[in-house]
Amino acid sequence: MNIIIVGGGLVGSTLAGKLASDGHDVSVVERNSATARDMSDTLDAQIIEGNGALASVLRRAGVEKADLLMATTDSDEYNMVVGMLGTAVFNVPRVVVRVREQEHAESFARMTEAYPGKHFCVNPAAAAVDRILSLLDVPGALDVVTFMDGRLLVAGFRILPSSDFAGLLLSHIKLMFPDTPTLVTAINRGTEWIVPHGQEEIRVGDLVYFAIAREELDSVLALVGALPDKKQHIMVAGAGRIGLEVARRLENVDSKLILIEENAELARLAAETLDRALVIHGRVTDQALLEQEEIERVATFVALTPDHEENLVSGLLAKRLGARRAFALVDNPALAVLIGELGIDAVISPRLLAVGLTLQHIRRGIVRSVAALLEDKVEILEAEAVEGSRLTSGNLAKIGLPRGVIVAAIRRGDALMIPRGEETIQTGDQVVLITTTENAPRLDAYLSP
Repeated sequence: MNIIIVGGGLVGSTLAGKLASDGHDVSVVERNSATARDMSDTLDAQIIEGNGALASVLRRAGVEKADLLMATTDSDEYNMVVGMLGTAVFNVPRVVVRVREQEHAESFARMTEAYPGKHFCVNPAAAAVDRILSLLDVPGALDVVTFMDGRLLVAGFRILPSSDFAGLLLSHIKLMFPDTPTLVTAINRGTEWIVPHGQEEIRVGDLVYFAIAREELDSVLALVGALPDKKQHIMVAGAGRIGLEVARRLENVDSKLILIEENAELARLAAETLDRALVIHGRVTDQALLEQEEIERVATFVALTPDHEENLVSGLLAKRLGARRAFALVDNPALAVLIGELGIDAVISPRLLAVGLTLQHIRRGIVRSVAALLEDKVEILEAEAVEGSRLTSGNLAKIGLPRGVIVAAIRRGDALMIPRGEETIQTGDQVVLITTTENAPRLDAYLSP
């Protein structure tokens, strides 16, 4: 595809690098001279310095031959102008704009409904809220992604010496635990990411991702050794867009909810917005404040301030003072790779969430959702099997999926299957596939007729 990305920030540059490595022809429009020069040195893409909200600049980028136009800057209004230019002036067949406000997404949908082509909005902040709530729903999990309308979880757990899975070969799991259908889909071991085969051993210290039917979650948690949280408090640091929405949606949870915000105005607005949460004006790295609010009784500490370094520091402090789990909003790739070493339990990256949200509009076939696991080494996608595709050409053992690709689940009507044998995918089935990022583009040949 010929792809134009307007905005060379973290989201835009990450998308450009990934799509270029997948073999697409990528052009990036960036109006900041220094950022444009940096991208010229690091990306295998054409870099155009200029204002992407101008038709003349988009023409220089080749918009008249573009298959896809994406606007990924931090400004909703700017992105909507770019999207409308691509839609109404240049008739780009696919347009994706990044927005933060739901009202902007609704407005863009109304403005583009009369035009041909496909027009999409992606909201990484909303996706971050959903990811945090999914993590809170699964005790002990370090990463959780939901598929198939919430019926399937792909959840990552650190394997402890007490886990029943420690030391097992994957081929032994279905023999030893036949009443708990589940599938190991990916393993992170140090710096290595593995999409495993039957003779792979699960080792103590591995971060292992399981595909789990929601009704089987308690059984898998017991085998992993993840105990339900006896602590009841949840503490959220930061009352910005993401933090406030997380707190709002947690108000119905049967736990004490504490929200800490350093900015007095944001704290006041949060106190006026929330009904049950205790809103405190203070610093999230203030040890005395955390101890005063009984940090030792906190089940999960969620750091969501705009300062990602502060999120890491406050998360580490909270755990040292007794919080059971700590999550941190971290969009800096250099910091994200340190998460495991530092002891933070989970990282939420709107940048990577934006990548997944965008990829579902690029992959061939009928793709419902895409998620990138931590560090973007493994990709999970949910797709519908279409008639005449290679997915429906025989049983799983014979359709020739590339090595490193796993079919994690099949949904047929109301029935959800975790495949273990000679299952066949039928037209209309929803399928969740796990693959290494390098192999992901090869799946296009299986998803389309």
